[in-house]
Amino acid sequence: MSGTIGEGPSGEKRREVPYLGVVKIASVVMGIMIVVGLAVIGVTIAKRLSGAGEEPQATAPVTPSPAAAATAAPGAPGTQDIAIPARSRVVDVQADGRRLVVRLALSGGGTAILLLDADTGARLGLLTLTQEGR
Repeated sequence: MSGTIGEGPSGEKRREVPYLGVVKIASVVMGIMIVVGLAVIGVTIAKRLSGAGEEPQATAPVTPSPAAAATAAPGAPGTQDIAIPARSRVVDVQADGRRLVVRLALSGGGTAILLLDADTGARLGLLTLTQEGR
């Protein structure tokens, strides 16, 4: 591909530039890539600001037992009474998304994990950890 730069003041043609067509095509392609890139950045920012791009946490849902569901009344977490096993003590409390994970030391030397809904204070489940062979 070749092209001319244009005509001079006296009407004569200026010298030919061998790859002027390639430069024009490359300029158009790069301009389109800049516009598309800016559009992608704009859409990404808009999604993050609106919260639509958030992925749900990959935690398995825990269904409460019927007894726990009956005692777990919706209400403010500050007023919720939560029963723990007799003669056990709270060792650690951690927040995991919308759940509270309470680690309990049982009186017999074992460990239990109490799962609570952080929004309502409802008891989701109690996992008792035991050693094999007992």
